[in-house]
Amino acid sequence: MKISHVIALSVSSVLLLSMLTLSTESAFAQSGEIRLSAKMVSGAASGKADYRERGNRRRLNVEAEDLSNSTPSPQTVFVNGAPVGNMILIACPIPATQLLCGEMELNTQDGQSVPVITRGQIVSIGTNPAVLAGVLR
Repeated sequence: MKISHVIALSVSSVLLLSMLTLSTESAFAQSGEIRLSAKMVSGAASGKADYRERGNRRRLNVEAEDLSNSTPSPQTVFVNGAPVGNMILIACPIPATQLLCGEMELNTQDGQSVPVITRGQIVSIGTNPAVLAGVLR
């Protein structure tokens, strides 16, 4: 008798998890929001990019930290080789004030042009060679 209760409980658990998974996927599909991110690392320098899209609203945020103080400013930000904006570099917060940091945010709700971005595209800061780059996933 105990084995049948364990089996029944196991089957019930699997069904519940399946229903939760389907409802989560359904909620994501209904929300229509796309979220992509990329991490960028080159030596001590690092950065990240975040892209969100919901309906006709899009936002792209790109950040860079701990860049060499010899890095020229501004730096152009590219998505798949196409320029999308510029990032001004300034001294990083304490204790890394000898290094440079920067951020660029584009948002269609602020009237800015934000490209439609898809998974696998490359976001990069600077050119010849890129200061930082990463693949959006």
